[in-house]
Amino acid sequence: MKNRFYIVYFTSVLLLFGCESEELISPEAVHVEYTVVQAEIIPGRLFAGVRFTKTLPLGVPFNIEHAEIKDITAYLLKNRIQVIPLHYTNEGWYKPLYDFYVEEGEIYELIADRNGQYIYGKTVVPFKPDVTGAYYNTGSHCFDADVSSNLNEVYGALWIISGNTPARADDYFSVTSPSSIPNEKKVVRTASIPEVYRGQNYSDSRFIQVFSFDVSFRKYFYSRTSGEQVNDPFIQGGSAIEWNVQGDKVIGMFIGVAEGEIIKVN
Repeated sequence: MKNRFYIVYFTSVLLLFGCESEELISPEAVHVEYTVVQAEIIPGRLFAGVRFTKTLPLGVPFNIEHAEIKDITAYLLKNRIQVIPLHYTNEGWYKPLYDFYVEEGEIYELIADRNGQYIYGKTVVPFKPDVTGAYYNTGSHCFDADVSSNLNEVYGALWIISGNTPARADDYFSVTSPSSIPNEKKVVRTASIPEVYRGQNYSDSRFIQVFSFDVSFRKYFYSRTSGEQVNDPFIQGGSAIEWNVQGDKVIGMFIGVAEGEIIKVN
């Protein structure tokens, strides 16, 4: 079973931006190139790097050789103290010269330059979600989980079906609001499971996985979906998507995320 962070929102989507985004403007319009930043920072794992690509003109199929950017100057600022230079490796990925593990609660800032174009991102690595209960919501045919929340974190969840033909939700249905006090109880909900999995014969095959995110993920999620489950956030989200990176003609996510355990639903 795949248990890594489900990165639909920027691995498959950001890299398709060059094709999808151009549908929002007339074919006659001049292509405007955007720098795309992609990074997920997961506690308990080696820092995976930051990927820099660019959007492509209308009608140009996505190809990493055409989209990758090789001339970025970039470094990380860890916990406002440690400077970690990043170096181009391949396919747009920039990584440090040495491996290091990410820890919960750490602060990472990305500072980069592309031919005088300033790029900045900041994220706080969330803690592994503390799930205190998980149950089947028979009214909505979805799974709910109770989470004891931390400040400056938000939560999303995916349903999982085990067995001979395992299945997993494609995207998060909702993301919780941030807590105003520590250890506040939050209820996170998955999308509805397909009808085929609602029978009693699947009662021992239903699981939920909760994810913690840096609080900035919530604005991104709702600006791209308006609270609805969709497969293509660029068609519905358009230019109003709230990315958490800054810079002129810069889009993308530099985001901390923590994976919870896969928990059986009662």
